[in-house]
Amino acid sequence: MAFQDLAPHIGSLVALLGVLAGLVGFLVWRMLVRLEKKLDEVYQFCCDCRPELLLRFVTKEEFREAREDLHRVVTNHVHSSEGEVIRFINY
Repeated sequence: MAFQDLAPHIGSLVALLGVLAGLVGFLVWRMLVRLEKKLDEVYQFCCDCRPELLLRFVTKEEFREAREDLHRVVTNHVHSSEGEVIRFINY
């Protein structure tokens, strides 16, 4: 089979390649659109809630005060021979 025999089919092959390239382009575009929607949802779930987080969590000062109180309780007490806490030392 010589190359001259394929000459009438080249137009069909180019048209088929064009259709396949268009199909691949459409699928890539669709994939990117879906990815964009998912990224928007992730942004909404993760970053849009920052103002709400201020109401949910304590401030640094409140956390520091609570941590210092807990540290005092943990470090300033005495245990019995069974391991129970029997009294707290005044601090």
